[in-house]
Amino acid sequence: KQWYQRRVREVLGGSSSIGDMIYGRGNPADYSSWGAGWTWQDLLPYFLKGERAMDIDSSQYHNTEGELPVSRGAEECELSNAFTSAAQELGLKAVDYTSKDQIGVSQTLFTMKVGERWSAARAFLEPALNRRYKVHITTNSVASKILFSGNRATQVVFNEDGVNKAVRATKEIIVTGGAIETPKLLMLSGVGPADELNKHKIPVVADLPVGKGLKDPMKIWLRYKSDNKVSVTRDKLTSAKSFLEYYFNKAGTWSETLQSQTTVFIDTKKSSSQPDVNINMLRAVALPNQAEILGVKYELEDPFNAGLYDSNTEGFTFIPTLLHPASSGEVRLRSTGIHDPPLIDPKYFSSEEDVNTLLAAVRYVQQLAGSKSLSPFVSERVDYPANQHPHDSDEYWKHVIRQFAFTAGHPSGTCAIGKVVDSDLRVMGVEGLRVVDNSVFPSTVSGDSTGVLYGVAEKISDIIKKENSQLTD
Repeated sequence: KQWYQRRVREVLGGSSSIGDMIYGRGNPADYSSWGAGWTWQDLLPYFLKGERAMDIDSSQYHNTEGELPVSRGAEECELSNAFTSAAQELGLKAVDYTSKDQIGVSQTLFTMKVGERWSAARAFLEPALNRRYKVHITTNSVASKILFSGNRATQVVFNEDGVNKAVRATKEIIVTGGAIETPKLLMLSGVGPADELNKHKIPVVADLPVGKGLKDPMKIWLRYKSDNKVSVTRDKLTSAKSFLEYYFNKAGTWSETLQSQTTVFIDTKKSSSQPDVNINMLRAVALPNQAEILGVKYELEDPFNAGLYDSNTEGFTFIPTLLHPASSGEVRLRSTGIHDPPLIDPKYFSSEEDVNTLLAAVRYVQQLAGSKSLSPFVSERVDYPANQHPHDSDEYWKHVIRQFAFTAGHPSGTCAIGKVVDSDLRVMGVEGLRVVDNSVFPSTVSGDSTGVLYGVAEKISDIIKKENSQLTD
């Protein structure tokens, strides 16, 4: 199974600039292993601090005065309404999944405002550039190493347009490279497992389990064709009507996300208030690359998708995601070259429990598609290729899951709290170095992790300001 890492380091705002824009906070049970000061209740004030709820019913779980717009995305559509009704037919109650009570069916929240994406860069970085803060941004740059004086981090060496440069830190260095790039940079700098560093002849500054404990949630597409004109198709996207609606009113197809306005969280084992599966719906028949819907062609010999290369196919795609994989992998160095990607071994499905959970999710989706509310929108199920097992049997689907499931794009755990960083996210064993990204999460969170990371960053900014009393908002 190959890892397809999105090139998040090539854009300001990282994955918030290219991802699905879904906003979430996880489930209270997700934080049980995070340690003192990191419960869901501890983080709630920080979730609220940055949020600017646009069209959400006011409650104790939402704030309207923060920097980051959070909204329902677009007007409700037929498919979303049918999805909601189908979930309720199966016994799920209506919830706000960003509150404490997550299991159920809910409106999906997006980091959008009036038909436009709001990334971390747009919400937080750009305003800072226009204030009194001395913020300097360098692009076309790759951090190559952190230099230490004794055990104190003092400089960052980086390559800008092929030229090596360095910048000195007077207070501290904060690494925000994500669950893949952060462990790579730390290991290149001498912070990591001693045996791994010795293998590459890197002097050991701190022997820590950097790169271990990688958790990467998996998802699978379950696609259905429809006779109803309810999808986002290429013709709709490229029509003059869509262009004019967006240009003059920031409305219409271009102002919407492909994701539906409904999301479902379930516990397939029915034994906990913590969900193990999140089910979203794509308002299109998913293709190997979503660029297909814009007419971009790929020369792929793939009989499974060959009949769907007409991206005007009407239909929808359920996307069940395994939220808390039992399987655990690692990130190691490929070499000491700064442009060489690290070795990533996610060990997908090394635990059979993960396969069984996704199998239960597939069966749940089949119930949704066959419900009274959704079945009128289904003309044909797009089946996966035949394998050696009887069609639609449990063994058939286990084979499909192992072959076709792929990353949900929310890896975490490679610099976990309590193992690599302390409760203030300072790297243990050294001074002047902190990590603030998904790599510090000791466990995966229930749903998209971007909103969680906003809350973590708000909390750490308060900690830094307390440590440096001269700093203010």
